[in-house]
Amino acid sequence: MNLRLLLVLISVASYVSIGVVWFVTNPTVEQREPEPPFFYTLDPTDIRQISLDTRGERLSWSLREDVNRWYFDDMNNIPADLFRWGGITQLLGGPRTQRVLSQQIEDPSQYGLDDPTGTFMVTLRDGSSVTLLLGDLTPDGGNNYAQVEGFPQLVLVDSSWGRVLERLVTEPPLPEWHYTLVGKPREMILFYENEVVQAYGWNREEEAWYICTVPLETDPCTGTLKADTPAVDTELEHFGNPVIGGAVALNLGEDEEFEPYGTLVDSPYIAVRIENKNETTGVTEVTRLTMTIGDLTEDGESRYAVANETSDVILIDAEWADRVLELFFGEALVEQS
Repeated sequence: MNLRLLLVLISVASYVSIGVVWFVTNPTVEQREPEPPFFYTLDPTDIRQISLDTRGERLSWSLREDVNRWYFDDMNNIPADLFRWGGITQLLGGPRTQRVLSQQIEDPSQYGLDDPTGTFMVTLRDGSSVTLLLGDLTPDGGNNYAQVEGFPQLVLVDSSWGRVLERLVTEPPLPEWHYTLVGKPREMILFYENEVVQAYGWNREEEAWYICTVPLETDPCTGTLKADTPAVDTELEHFGNPVIGGAVALNLGEDEEFEPYGTLVDSPYIAVRIENKNETTGVTEVTRLTMTIGDLTEDGESRYAVANETSDVILIDAEWADRVLELFFGEALVEQS
């Protein structure tokens, strides 16, 4: 064979071999469905609004960047409780997704996704949003079926993740000063200029209110002068349902910071003892509702106040507050003979 022809054939064979090797090691790239943007890809610092809808109940919150606090959207200037809210943005930034069960959901009703038990939406800094639909529990109860809205994949999300978020709707993270009296009042003490000006104690044997002897000697306090029990109950019910206009100043520290609002140690201060018997343990649990009532606002429609020993100054309706102040400066609620 001609030497030149032999060299050409060898060269051609070499190129063919290289092509075969390349084809084997570099197969055609398979086209796959786009992976859904699971929440764990989100930076929590980018989240600006959160909306949760669970079984028809809906709440939403927005971040106020000037004070770096999350506020309820549909409540009048009410921030979320810092303790309850801690870690929520991190939680929404990364649900514990176990795995993708299917690349396509053929029948959403099979997984409870036609009528989701929860719909969780976050809006980001750039205005975009991501929504997760939470379906039924898996048979073992450890996960929920879920779907990122707009994507076909069926995924599993740890059930504890959904329960935490659902609780934000069923038990909203209201600040401690946004209270409602729940339980049995057993004592009401009224202070002015840091001295007790009036007090009422519950007589367990007679199931009636008495005006306590000052200075107070027992806890709860007692006395010998019988009070007008229905009247005391009515005023406690009033105090237990405050008309709150939202927060004015948050996280104050020194006494001087409270001075512009008149919420100081010598201002009118009411403390109500609440008792609840724990049905499981049989132990009576004691809590207190407190409020310091400060100055009128410039428009005269509200008063400043500090409730439940928090470091926030809030607004309370002036008419509501004036009725409470009558307990300090009006006639004692004595039973009429």
